[in-house]
Amino acid sequence: MMQRYKTAEEFLSLRRPVDPVRCRRPFAVLRAADWFHNRFSGELIYAVKANTSPFVIEALNASGVQRFDVASLTEVETIYHSVPGAELFYMNPVKSRAHIRSAYFDYGVRTFSVDHVDEVHKILEVTENANDLSLFVRLHCNDRGSVLPLGKKYGAEGRAAVELLQLVRSVAARLGVTFHVGSQALEPARFGEAIHHAADLVRRAGVVAELMNVGGGFPACYRASDPVDLGIYIDVIETAISAMPMVHDAQLFAEPGRALSAEAESLIVRVDARRGHELFINDGGYGVLYDAANCDWIFPARLIGDGGACYAEGLEAFSFWGPTCDAADRMKGPFLLPGHVAEGDYLEIHKTGAYGSVMASGFNGFGCYEEIELEDEVMLSNFLPNYEAASVG
Repeated sequence: MMQRYKTAEEFLSLRRPVDPVRCRRPFAVLRAADWFHNRFSGELIYAVKANTSPFVIEALNASGVQRFDVASLTEVETIYHSVPGAELFYMNPVKSRAHIRSAYFDYGVRTFSVDHVDEVHKILEVTENANDLSLFVRLHCNDRGSVLPLGKKYGAEGRAAVELLQLVRSVAARLGVTFHVGSQALEPARFGEAIHHAADLVRRAGVVAELMNVGGGFPACYRASDPVDLGIYIDVIETAISAMPMVHDAQLFAEPGRALSAEAESLIVRVDARRGHELFINDGGYGVLYDAANCDWIFPARLIGDGGACYAEGLEAFSFWGPTCDAADRMKGPFLLPGHVAEGDYLEIHKTGAYGSVMASGFNGFGCYEEIELEDEVMLSNFLPNYEAASVG
């Protein structure tokens, strides 16, 4: 049975773990989903790749999420068996024939994404010209302002997009349009631009789309200096949709992955050594902190047991080294912590729920985690008034 504690302090009063500890907060998943349900007029599709932990899927299902964005046959199988009756959206624009066949015939998947005519013909051949397909055309869009742009890999453009829309309209039971403004999109205007661009392409193609999916990119708030008001994003989307006659009657979807799962987990790590303002900790870029090492992510962090607010005056900037014997295992931060942090101290790194556990590997013999559940608040929650840093300890 999962052990539950009020805070990381309570846990450490009983245990001094050698390995890093993943801390679950199911209430944070429920709160995030409820926020979207209350603010967004469309339907949620959870992007499973962000966090596949059963407790996250269970919490989302309990909140009423019944649609899931799956990008592989493994994710198809996972959701099919864990959420009976779920609607699966296979939104990876490029899929193998074997995986399309199994998804359609074995798991009842009827919704796929495409961004090239070859993928349309592949799906039709494999499904034996099925007449019950919902096909989303993935369009290229401006992803400027996102921390992780995705436009170089996927998305139909210009005349090719128009012809693809026309082809899909002629063979699919339902035509959808979708795009992705980039992961951790920090400029809400990109959503409005992408919707207008999609509507223009639909108009040029002379077709009607029954489905509109504004994709993912909804950001989590990681830094106190850069708070994110998700309400602005929803307002931009709703305004743009209402002004688009070619798509405003379409069924509307969004695919939050990061925004729904970021607050689901935090990570307790131990400081194994300090050299100046460099801390050697027992997890890193080959573990839950992959984004901190490879994408320069700055997670909110605190010294456990130090007391006071998470973001207080007089904190100092630190960088982290992970436990592997690899020089790439570095997280440059800066991570703001009290200047007296020392070997043997424990840190809690918050908002690691998105793309943390799914990226962790066993490289160099590291990657073992204990798991517990915590009841206290999340640092810099997107879903608390004014994004206040919770007082912990």
